[in-house]
Amino acid sequence: MIRWIANICFIGSFLAFGLGTLGLFRFPDPYTRMHGVGMGDTLGVGLAGLGLFLLSPSWALRIKLVVILFLFWAINPTMSHLVAKAGLIHGVQPLKGTRLIKG
Repeated sequence: MIRWIANICFIGSFLAFGLGTLGLFRFPDPYTRMHGVGMGDTLGVGLAGLGLFLLSPSWALRIKLVVILFLFWAINPTMSHLVAKAGLIHGVQPLKGTRLIKG
């Protein structure tokens, strides 16, 4: 039963990475592309990590996986935000009609 759940997690991870990649090619401006890829990567790594967590043989390995997932979930969205903010500061314009929240 655990293997079935892990396999479902791996399939979900594959789909998340695939949809993120599709968003990279289909979205109209750099900011929406970055959002699509960032969300797809975060969800894909989370599901892959959950599948590996379920299949890992020892608690030491599970703790390492949890630490890696926590670091990825903290760093990936933060870096996506910083890259988008740097793009705005340096004048990369979003698609016309996009509402920006100043703050």
